[in-house]
Amino acid sequence: MNYLFFDIECSDGVHICSLGYLKTDSHFNRLSKKDILINPECKFHLGPKGNPQILLSYPQKMFYNQSNFVSYYNCIKRLLLDKNNFLIGFSITNDFNFINLACERYHLQQLQLKGLDVQQLHKLLTHQPTVASLEKVADYYNIKLINLHLHKSCDDAQLTMLILKKILSTFNLTMKDLMERYPSTIVSSKKYVRKNKPSHTTKHSNVTTQTRTDKRIVIV
Repeated sequence: MNYLFFDIECSDGVHICSLGYLKTDSHFNRLSKKDILINPECKFHLGPKGNPQILLSYPQKMFYNQSNFVSYYNCIKRLLLDKNNFLIGFSITNDFNFINLACERYHLQQLQLKGLDVQQLHKLLTHQPTVASLEKVADYYNIKLINLHLHKSCDDAQLTMLILKKILSTFNLTMKDLMERYPSTIVSSKKYVRKNKPSHTTKHSNVTTQTRTDKRIVIV
């Protein structure tokens, strides 16, 4: 069994502009790491007026030069539904929701996913009243962001892996222990899946979604 840590960034809190992942073996040895950039086909809105905005790791133009979600759907589906990959994320239910909102937008079959939520695991083990951000949890475990950039999907996925490793060592747990003792941290996308039929239409909310094949970036 491999562990697939993944993270999604959105252009406006809803529409996906990148999906990054880090795949490891069961001993957390790195197998692959990729960042998939996706055209969100909407304007970027990365924070309320007057507040600091989220700083993504790529210029907006680079996202707009990519294909839309439809072009990556089969790749993402194979990756996330691979029985050899156990999904792990930070606030993973949000990522499940983003994926199925994209499927609904483009009339694609939605995905039924299940995985470990490291954010909820940290909250449970430390008895915190509320959930904390990825950055704050990393700081809690004194994890330094060396050569990692927040809001870069594949780096956030790697940071999630480092946090999980630290949790396991801090609380003297194995992954088997975690599954058996804290089953509530294994969550599914069931409540985000709507019954919709796959369709070949590529028009939604007055947005024409043309599949691009000339410019497609997968950052390794």
